[in-house]
Amino acid sequence: MKKNPFDVLVRLRKIDEKMARAELANKRRTHELARQKLEELRAKHTEELDAEELLGPVNLRSLQLRGMGSYEMLMEAAEVYQHSERAMRAKADAWRRAASDLDAAERLDERRKQELAREAAKAAEKSLDDLMGMLHSRPKDGLI
Repeated sequence: MKKNPFDVLVRLRKIDEKMARAELANKRRTHELARQKLEELRAKHTEELDAEELLGPVNLRSLQLRGMGSYEMLMEAAEVYQHSERAMRAKADAWRRAASDLDAAERLDERRKQELAREAAKAAEKSLDDLMGMLHSRPKDGLI
């Protein structure tokens, strides 16, 4: 039996949608990890730079260097977070397109099946009409 191209199209679109959904889930996890890392570094940055007493020049310089290092790590984490957010949005858009394509293919396939069912019903009615016509056109004495 010959494969229906609409069935193949729907199956491929389902695969595309499922893959896009999985990629989106992965990007969401990556984004959440980047957010957690950024929050941890912010808390650590604030905590490390808390100076409650008067500091001497050496301690002040040490605090300054730690602050600069902490700030650089914080900026790197913020950049990773922003990148992961853009990637997650791109994957969300890709999933929406894949889901829309799947929906369109399923609607097209459904319309095709409905049309085939209507054609089959018409053919069955025509066949029944032809049969009834043949029965009515037969001689009444039972001879053909």
